[in-house]
Amino acid sequence: MRNGLFAVSAARPPAMPDLGSGNEWQFETQALDPGFAAFEVKALASDKPTISIFDRIGADYDGNGVTASRVAAALRSIGNKAATVEINSPGGNYFEGVAIYNLLRRHPQAIDVQILGIAASAASIIAMAGDTIAIAHNAEIMIHQAQGVFFGNADDMEGAIPILRKLDSAMVDVYAARTGKGADELLEMMRAETYIGGAEAVKAGFADSVMEREAQMPVYASADSPKDKASLDKFLATKGVSRSERRDLYRAMGMSTPRAADPDPATPRAGDEPEAMSRLLQAMTV
Repeated sequence: MRNGLFAVSAARPPAMPDLGSGNEWQFETQALDPGFAAFEVKALASDKPTISIFDRIGADYDGNGVTASRVAAALRSIGNKAATVEINSPGGNYFEGVAIYNLLRRHPQAIDVQILGIAASAASIIAMAGDTIAIAHNAEIMIHQAQGVFFGNADDMEGAIPILRKLDSAMVDVYAARTGKGADELLEMMRAETYIGGAEAVKAGFADSVMEREAQMPVYASADSPKDKASLDKFLATKGVSRSERRDLYRAMGMSTPRAADPDPATPRAGDEPEAMSRLLQAMTV
């Protein structure tokens, strides 16, 4: 094989596949959004620093991207502390993802992963490294088979197939170890390029929990949605959403808040904005 360009889903293989020698390889994923451009380490002095991975995995031609060397430096700066890893990444370089996974797994303290947007392809390697994995109710994990564009003769083309199969098998092993699912089921999910979101990811074993604040936010089927602000306010109150939290919600939507003198805190002020109410209900039923 003279050359190959891979777009691969991300899962840590139990051992690095033997790809042979004398070949030049590039392992990449198809970026979902070229606008991703952020890697940040926050609050190093705190008891639990945060690493934000909001970029593709691996360096691009401009030197942007989340690399194993950058994560290693971040972990050295963090030292012997637990850390949170936030993820919103379209994926990227397969073996960079594997290296980052292993760096996080060997960290001496707990790594808590939070999937805020998407952990796709190579980024799902990193997500699986968490001692705990929390996901926002509207976030996604995406898995798919190894993909590639190959150049060469017939022998080169034939040689690509077992390599792709090895990568698929390695990915299946990692997902199986995390989820307890069978290899056949996982391979079918990868073949279908499966997006697994929120509560579904928890149910399937790809995550441990829906993020706490996300879990507190009620999500309704449209038929069950409150039809006006008064019924909405009462509903939220019965679900344990505090008055201050309801006030913040209404303020964010440009809606009026209940009067302080009202004996019933769930009684809204007159003059509710119907357009804002419509936007809020639409957002709650997505």
